[in-house]
Amino acid sequence: MQLPSTPAFASVVRGHRLRANMTQDELAQAVHKSRRWVHDLESGKVDPSLSATIDVAAALGFTVTLEPSERSGVLDALFEDL
Repeated sequence: MQLPSTPAFASVVRGHRLRANMTQDELAQAVHKSRRWVHDLESGKVDPSLSATIDVAAALGFTVTLEPSERSGVLDALFEDL
């Protein structure tokens, strides 16, 4: 499993937010970020943390699960610190 690139994630977030009839302010409130952060995310200027990525996905109605057998190198580094 590989996390999407920042531009790809930005495009997906904006598209799903608009289809959900959600404003940037509403998404920002749902993920406890500023509207400016959401704007920058959708513009590809923000490289979100794994936690922020999961929060955004959940706010847009996606369920995120991480299976130990699917961990990538990025996740391995995260799990080493736990």
